[in-house]
Amino acid sequence: MSFIVKEGRRRRYIGFRINSKHSFQKSDLILEIQKKCRNIFNKKYSEMGIFLIRFKDGEGIIRCNHIEKENTIKLLKSIDKITNYKVDIITLGTSGTIKSLVKKHMQN
Repeated sequence: MSFIVKEGRRRRYIGFRINSKHSFQKSDLILEIQKKCRNIFNKKYSEMGIFLIRFKDGEGIIRCNHIEKENTIKLLKSIDKITNYKVDIITLGTSGTIKSLVKKHMQN
């Protein structure tokens, strides 16, 4: 059995939760991701294939290139403040599809 993988299209989806006493907008989180990306990896977040798919009520899904999965997790865990409020980001799981990520790691 052989699989055909489209060149450069392998992606990983990472589920996460933000623990904080405050709520945040999706745009606030995107700005912090962009800033940390430049500071830690000296890259634009788009170079790592990072894209915030979903963010609601403190839970979100972020997409990245498969080779940047560990760096993306490191990036998320390095975020300790959003709009000057202290936060703790916990990764819930990783998957190759959004559907399996939600099914395995994000259903309560």
